[in-house]
Amino acid sequence: MNLLDPDLFRRSGGPPHELFKAWRENDPLHWNPPNPDYPPPGIAVPTRGFHVLTRYQDVADVSRNQRVFSSHPGGPIIWDWEGEALRRQQAGLMGMPLEQHRAVRRLVVPPFTRGELLAFQPEIDKVATEIIDEVAPAGQCEFVFDVASKLPVYTFCRLTGVPDEERDAVANLGNMNADVENWGSPEEGSLTKELFQIAARVSAEKLANPDDSLMSRLVNGEVDGERLDPMNLNMFFVTISIAGHETTRGTAAHFIRLMNEHPDQYETIRSDPDRYLPNAIEEVLRYAPPVVKFRRTVTEEVELHGKTLEPGDKIYLSYPAANRDPAMFPDPDRFDITRDNAARHLAFGIGPRACIGARLARMQLYSLLSEIVARIPDIRSGEIERMRSIWFDSIIRMPVSYTPEA
Repeated sequence: MNLLDPDLFRRSGGPPHELFKAWRENDPLHWNPPNPDYPPPGIAVPTRGFHVLTRYQDVADVSRNQRVFSSHPGGPIIWDWEGEALRRQQAGLMGMPLEQHRAVRRLVVPPFTRGELLAFQPEIDKVATEIIDEVAPAGQCEFVFDVASKLPVYTFCRLTGVPDEERDAVANLGNMNADVENWGSPEEGSLTKELFQIAARVSAEKLANPDDSLMSRLVNGEVDGERLDPMNLNMFFVTISIAGHETTRGTAAHFIRLMNEHPDQYETIRSDPDRYLPNAIEEVLRYAPPVVKFRRTVTEEVELHGKTLEPGDKIYLSYPAANRDPAMFPDPDRFDITRDNAARHLAFGIGPRACIGARLARMQLYSLLSEIVARIPDIRSGEIERMRSIWFDSIIRMPVSYTPEA
């Protein structure tokens, strides 16, 4: 099995956990060779092999150490970009140099602080209610795009300052960029160009009429006395258009899937949602993280698990594997919504590159899922379709049925 096989997760019904278990126990710095049958879409440069980390502590330690294991030299993506494509990856929030990343992060963090999110909560709750209003009387729907994707897309557009008339376009382009194996590389086609064009329009509007949106903060803010260049702004927009809803949408879909697979635990949640739902969300994120990996590049000679790594070597951080490490999570293959340390999962990363929107994602999930539990509690999932991807364990189609709401 090769982690560069975009059909691996679909064939395995999700991440290959038996394989990850064997690597954790016997090969904690596993060498994944190139896959000659996997030319990256639209990229002329073959993807080199890389080392895979599957133990929780290894993934956490490497994530925290940006000096030796950096997100910048090769970008955060496992493909080996060159030229302009690499420069784009390095300009994005996840790939820019650490000091610049910290400065930009300070510009955009305020909307994600606890106080501002609490003020935003009523609006999130209102939209979650409206989403269920639309589907509850029907008795059936396609859950992923009729329900799960709508709240994070609304939230992304609201926070970044995207006008309502651009919302559907941003959602579709973000989805296609995430579904890269089927739509082609975001570096080659019109997908990124179209998102860049929307970002440029939003940036121009916020430059002329500043407000408290994320794009306005970036356009009008300064890092070391200078404004961010258009590439930084555009790549921030592209990154958030994917990350801003992929995790939330994917986790909501996995929640419904897992509740159908574990009806006794769903009954526990229904008995007292305020008590059980928050930790159930954490356990879903641990058990089925929608983002499966990021890359780090070695910057200096270092020894890890008895092997000498050289500058330029690539590290693959496996979040599904780390989240099933028994050294951190006893009986890790058991889904348990009452697990004491479920929130220690790595679904949002850890260290200086951890997801800035984690608190917001949790808030959205709670709002949407509590509405479902209260109003369509007998929701039943049909046959699911997983994304063909080396990036995401994402459900892209899941019909559901339930008793129509009167």
